[in-house]
Amino acid sequence: MTTFVDFATSLKDEIAARYRSPIWGVLFFSFAAFHWKIILYFFTENPNSMEAIAFVEGNSSIQNVLNSVIFAMTYVIVFPWFELSVAFLSSFGKRARNEFHTQEREREIGRRKLIAQRQSQLIEIELKNMTDQSMLTDIALAKSYQDILAGENFVRWMNDVQNGAIHNNLDHSIRNYLNKVDTVEGKFINPEIESAHVSFVNKLSTLASVLSDGNLDAKQPEIKKFSQNVLDSHQEYRKRVRELLRI
Repeated sequence: MTTFVDFATSLKDEIAARYRSPIWGVLFFSFAAFHWKIILYFFTENPNSMEAIAFVEGNSSIQNVLNSVIFAMTYVIVFPWFELSVAFLSSFGKRARNEFHTQEREREIGRRKLIAQRQSQLIEIELKNMTDQSMLTDIALAKSYQDILAGENFVRWMNDVQNGAIHNNLDHSIRNYLNKVDTVEGKFINPEIESAHVSFVNKLSTLASVLSDGNLDAKQPEIKKFSQNVLDSHQEYRKRVRELLRI
């Protein structure tokens, strides 16, 4: 059984549907616009039925009703095309705005890439400078060590030791060399060269200890063995220097 609440809800929904209708809603407002005097009269006055009928007859006509219908139909037909025209014209502005934003975004990306590339180049240059500086430092140290050992004379002296002859300057050169190794500036920056040099220094130190003990005639087998170890490690160290420092 239908209640009054159900009926009121149904009536409200029906009115809302008519109001939202593309024809009936426009027709309602069009009719109200052409008959505004009648609407204002009923809101502001309290006439009796005869006065009300007389006022409506005097302020309404078939022409006004037709005008309301014509206006509503014209609005329903023309307004979508007007919206389409406005949307079409505004699309030019939207496309221009989107293209502008796209170009600005691309330029910003390009600027960021350029900055990143320049920073990468600067880092590479700094690393190269550090590498070059480290290489120059190691080259200077290798030359300094070579000078302490009297250049290529050291190899000849070590070959003489193999034959039982010890040069007078050999012990002095070795001690100066070991003293240089113990200083702060006596370490190579390149780890491979430093490792080969440490091995050479250890064998050179062993030979120096044997030479300083005296009674060399009795220690000839040991001296020959240790001197050969020094020559082998010195050759390996020089090989690393030539390969990595290119000298």
